[in-house]
Amino acid sequence: MESSAEVKVKVIFDGKKGDIINKFVGFTRFYTEQVKLYGRTRKAVIETIRICRDRNTLKDYLAEREKEVVNIMMSLFDVEYNLKVLW
Repeated sequence: MESSAEVKVKVIFDGKKGDIINKFVGFTRFYTEQVKLYGRTRKAVIETIRICRDRNTLKDYLAEREKEVVNIMMSLFDVEYNLKVLW
């Protein structure tokens, strides 16, 4: 059985400095730096968000969803820790 679908795709990466992909890369770079300083802690996440806001990286998104981002990042730590313990 064959099927097909017609879809429209919104391109969010255009290779420019201000695009969403570059902003996400910036977020992860700042986060990596903070993990080196504070480990995989809430402090590292909070500092990453502060740095991003100061440098206008995902500023609007983080302003609206800071609590959600912190919760997601902390949940990832829990999952990562549990996987290490189990394996």
